[in-house]
Amino acid sequence: MSAPGTGGSRGQRASRRALRDEVYDALLELLVAGEWESGAQLGIDALATRLDVSPTPIREALVQLESTGLVMRSALRGYKVAPPLDAGAINELFDARVLLEVGALRQIPDDAWQELTGTLAASLADQRRQAELLTGSTDVPSLRAYLAADRAFHDAVLAATGNRYLQQMSGHIGIHGERLRQFVEQRHSDADLAITEHGAVLAAIEAGDREAAVAAMTAHLAGVRERTLRDASAVSR
Repeated sequence: MSAPGTGGSRGQRASRRALRDEVYDALLELLVAGEWESGAQLGIDALATRLDVSPTPIREALVQLESTGLVMRSALRGYKVAPPLDAGAINELFDARVLLEVGALRQIPDDAWQELTGTLAASLADQRRQAELLTGSTDVPSLRAYLAADRAFHDAVLAATGNRYLQQMSGHIGIHGERLRQFVEQRHSDADLAITEHGAVLAAIEAGDREAAVAAMTAHLAGVRERTLRDASAVSR
């Protein structure tokens, strides 16, 4: 048994961190899903009631979320949902994705390519299935399922590098990318084009042609950038 004030306090701190992390994940999921419109106030008491927790972990989670750029804090008014990314921010986001994901393809060890082929093939098959379910549907769960399958394809490339820091960086960028696509793809879905472009990346990897894979991924990200900018512009009008 731990001495008073030592093991017990450590357990309390661990429990508090776990609750804070759970609240953070719950709020992040709601933000990415487009639960609130940009500019919406995020009242701490209202969120605490919704998630059935005390205000403290809500407040701590909002502080963390502020660092992601998904929420903003203003003096005397508390937290609110950040506005959608503008054209400049979208371009910066895709510049970062190109550096990260194209760079990752150059870093994957030769002996990891064969395993990556199988992983990407399975991911692409799931993406096709989700796209079929998405056809003609406008509900958020179907859209989120498709976006998750799309993201899994890119995550597999980062995972194949074996570099934990690249994967962490990708996760941070992915938060903004998924929320952005959630917003613009309410109007438009580029599923067919994205699947075709992913297929080109996979074919190059299957052929063991690293430079062709780099070119295919570069072309894919350029296509997604163009479509995202177009759709974001249409939504803002």
